[in-house]
Amino acid sequence: MTLQGPLRGAALLLSAALLLVGCAGPSGAPRATTKPVPFVQKQLSPEQRQAAFEQVFNTIQAQYFDPNHNGVDWVAVGARYRAELLRGGVGETQFWRGLNRMAGELKDAHTSVRSPLEVNAITQQRGNFGLSLMPLDGHWVVRGLSGASQAALLGVRPGHRVLSIDGQPTQAWWQATSAQVRGSSTDRSNFTLVSRELNQRPVGSTLTLGLQRPDGSLYSVTLRQDPQSRVQSLLRSHQLASNLGYLRFVAFLEPLMPEMADTLQRLSSTQGLVLDLRGNPGGSFKMAVQLMGWLLRSGGPVGTVITRDHKRLTAAGSDKDITPDLQVTLQARPLTMPMAVLVDENSASAAELLAAVLQDHGRARVFGNTSCGCLLGVRVAGEVLPGGGRLQVSLFDMRIGNPPGKRIEGVGVVPDQPIPVTLDALRSQADPVYEAAQAWLLQGAPGASPH
Repeated sequence: MTLQGPLRGAALLLSAALLLVGCAGPSGAPRATTKPVPFVQKQLSPEQRQAAFEQVFNTIQAQYFDPNHNGVDWVAVGARYRAELLRGGVGETQFWRGLNRMAGELKDAHTSVRSPLEVNAITQQRGNFGLSLMPLDGHWVVRGLSGASQAALLGVRPGHRVLSIDGQPTQAWWQATSAQVRGSSTDRSNFTLVSRELNQRPVGSTLTLGLQRPDGSLYSVTLRQDPQSRVQSLLRSHQLASNLGYLRFVAFLEPLMPEMADTLQRLSSTQGLVLDLRGNPGGSFKMAVQLMGWLLRSGGPVGTVITRDHKRLTAAGSDKDITPDLQVTLQARPLTMPMAVLVDENSASAAELLAAVLQDHGRARVFGNTSCGCLLGVRVAGEVLPGGGRLQVSLFDMRIGNPPGKRIEGVGVVPDQPIPVTLDALRSQADPVYEAAQAWLLQGAPGASPH
């Protein structure tokens, strides 16, 4: 995830997914009304391609947090992809996707290459169908969809079977697409990459789904990709009549912290808090640690940051030490009520860090499904590549709790109370994960750590 404005520069980031957010600047000033010019990706010369390839290979070789490159023979990987990508006849899209697949050989969701178009596309060139699919009971079904999506308007509902995608049987489409995406940290994060291929198609393109309703009737919908809206709800909170608090936010974005602080103060009098991190892809390491200061009952170290050969990290182009640490400073009046944290396979990185620390401290009970298992740290800006592409390299790993600590990368946060997805729940549009957390809190949070 790439953040703009005040987060640019030396800041470090935890992220597993690209999140494109359009919001006002820190002052709340309106956006300029000048119509932006669509980005056109230019053809790289053979020399530029060579330079881009070598920069990716050499940077990962020298800077990747694990000098053993996750057990991968990186020199052999480089030789294989050099022969594949630097020969004649390789198209521009194929070249950039190939570089990203090379980085994906590390099986690391964070270390990645983005094409110039992915980096520079304006809002009007981006879109998302807002569909979530999953295999369940031997069939592919709709797990969820954005309420504002075309699919919802056309009658698609959770629990409907998905029989085909663009004329292909759904399983065949999924397998073929899975074979094309880059490697990642876990099967769960690979699934997310295939979902992205389904949802984030070029503006103006179409997607046709063949579906079946619970009554057995068949129907199809064709969706046309619209530009993504610049206006998004970044933070949602409620103080419910039952005197429970509910908090959900789209990602760990530091500009949200002032509103987050006000929200936490407002919810501090509730008898229990539900922190919903489902679908949260991560973001700012700093924000995750700051939130711990609101939610833990004691400060101090909560884990260990591990860098390559235990060396300190420095800001690009300077000797300034920017090595992060997992040292929590409590707020003056931290929240003390029982907490339930909700996670799913799309809860990643900074979201996993926060959930893991709260769980490790006995501060919260975790409900839902095992998280992504994508917890490593990168620089916000990454490295600019020839042609305007961008490389991000994992610079540090983490262990949660007292040494030797627990590793989340490649494993995920395992819920204290797993809640499987069922077809009945999807069709009824129930939320059994939230309902289980709510019931536990209303019962007085049995088994929770005392104040």
